[in-house]
Amino acid sequence: MPMQSRSDRAQGALARRCLRHGVAALTAAWLAWGIVGIHAGSPSVFAAEGDAADVLTAESGASVLTATPPIPGPFDGPALDDEACMQVLRRCCCCPGWDHYAIFDVLFLQRNNQAGNQPLLINDQTGLPVMTAQDLQPSVATGVRVFYGHLVTDTVGWEIGYTGIYGMFGQAAVAGPGIIDFPDPLGTDFTDANSARATWWSTLNIAEANVFWYDCCEECGPRCRRSCHCVSWLTGFIWAGLDEQSSIDTVCCDPPEANKYGSVRTSTNYFGPQVGMWGRREWQRWAVEGWWKTAICGTNAYQAQDPIVSSVTGLVRPGRSATDTGVGFIGGLNGTLVYRITEVWGLRAGYNLYWLTNAALAPTQYDFGLFADSGSRVNDNGGLFLHGANLGVEARW
Repeated sequence: MPMQSRSDRAQGALARRCLRHGVAALTAAWLAWGIVGIHAGSPSVFAAEGDAADVLTAESGASVLTATPPIPGPFDGPALDDEACMQVLRRCCCCPGWDHYAIFDVLFLQRNNQAGNQPLLINDQTGLPVMTAQDLQPSVATGVRVFYGHLVTDTVGWEIGYTGIYGMFGQAAVAGPGIIDFPDPLGTDFTDANSARATWWSTLNIAEANVFWYDCCEECGPRCRRSCHCVSWLTGFIWAGLDEQSSIDTVCCDPPEANKYGSVRTSTNYFGPQVGMWGRREWQRWAVEGWWKTAICGTNAYQAQDPIVSSVTGLVRPGRSATDTGVGFIGGLNGTLVYRITEVWGLRAGYNLYWLTNAALAPTQYDFGLFADSGSRVNDNGGLFLHGANLGVEARW
């Protein structure tokens, strides 16, 4: 059974007092009716309104009985009129019927990238690209979302949450008889390859803490307690970390000789304030909810590249790294349908959108130059868009 707040318990006590006074009034009226019937000997009576007493008169007019105001009962507090009592009864079933909530969702998200068409491999005979950064499109990735919140007062609450998306993996492969190479000038240090494969792996972690102001409206009906509409506005702090790694491997010659560009690793951290809105409507066993959030964040981007070694010339370029700062955007949108299997537990299914800008994507960091500063800059102009389903459970108590 859900825990009640102090205001809920106070409203419940007031409602019970209303009911007790109502029962007392009905009992007094029934007794007065019986007394009139006995004294007047007639079943036909009528009531005339009065400020201090009701005058009950028999049809014959032979007997008149003036009823005095009822003696106060042992109930504390003043009696309420019908409308005031109904207002209290409505507040008894006001919403929400919970003070705490916990959410666990499993995410299934497809990723689309704003990675550009930077060439990664070319046809050495035509000079045309045979693989670009856009070809490394990650498949559907899984993740989790966990939130816990508490309604502190009748209008204010707080929540903390974590979202993690793992296993975002993309790859692309090309083959050709001795015609595949890296773009120049780096390509001149490698023998043309027969095949090549590029990979891209990344994870995204998001943590947030919010304070929200909420307003809930009851919708009284046959099951008033479960008919509830809430809207809240939130503000808080968000951090997000996007970590990625990419590499390109080529195989040439007979017998095969492996050439490797080496791994490129990137990390983009977002941190800043966010605002948003959350709404939920409950009726009987069903509920539907949704939210949007947006944040303008400061960013810190980092990239590091392993040494590049050729099977022909040996060390081509030493390892390089760089950092950069900027401003990025994080946006999120969700809609979820809930089926409440008990007063506390519910099953959830919904759809999500996430958008991040100004990210340092690993495949866009490849630099095929041989200058002293080649590989020592950060390209943080990338972006990613995630969309997909969520399935989970929730508890509200």
